[in-house]
Amino acid sequence: MQRTCAAPVRSVLADDLDAPVALHRFSRRTSLTSGVSRYCAHMPSNAYTSHLVVLLKDVREMQDAHKRLRTGQAGRQWGLGALNRAAVVLAVSSWEAYLEEVVRECLEALRPAAPPLGVWPALNASVRGDLGRFNTPNAENARRLFLESFGVQDMTAEWHWRNCTPAQARDLLNEALTNRHHIAHGVNPRPTIHNSYARWLPGFIARLARSTDAGLKRHFQTTFHVTLSW
Repeated sequence: MQRTCAAPVRSVLADDLDAPVALHRFSRRTSLTSGVSRYCAHMPSNAYTSHLVVLLKDVREMQDAHKRLRTGQAGRQWGLGALNRAAVVLAVSSWEAYLEEVVRECLEALRPAAPPLGVWPALNASVRGDLGRFNTPNAENARRLFLESFGVQDMTAEWHWRNCTPAQARDLLNEALTNRHHIAHGVNPRPTIHNSYARWLPGFIARLARSTDAGLKRHFQTTFHVTLSW
């Protein structure tokens, strides 16, 4: 699939990691600042800053190792494919951790400041039970998680920015999940993951998370009249 969702060289994630996230090969002509202002209008959630960004640093370290091991010759770098595959697994697991943590963060925001707690204990038990069973964080499962937890009709509709529609974002996320599944479950011959894709994916995951943050903030304000801390 051709990837049309652009990620600027110094994206929101790059600033958070204090290191550039390379542009995917299908997105080289995108403006450096395109699509950034929508995400910089608010601070990110704790799930983003203290979980997603921290975990995605492992992907950056994987890419640093790949760069150090390159031969210096143009073309495919043989013998480094495992690093690209590992980067995909780490990026997807970071996304899953973000989703679970941002749901917990939102639960705490709904907790009454003092008794009586009303329906919150039942909601808390139900949602945390769902989190315990949550896996395979593809577009449909993420949509269902926020619908069943907080009544968000379609969180994936929030996944859009310049040069990227919700449909494209869903397809790209599902593609990443398919790649992760093939890598983690021992498909042989091993999946070919190009370094350009492994470098592009963390920035895409970060944009999904910032879009999700923004969607949750609007939903909580309009539905629960609760202002989230980000």
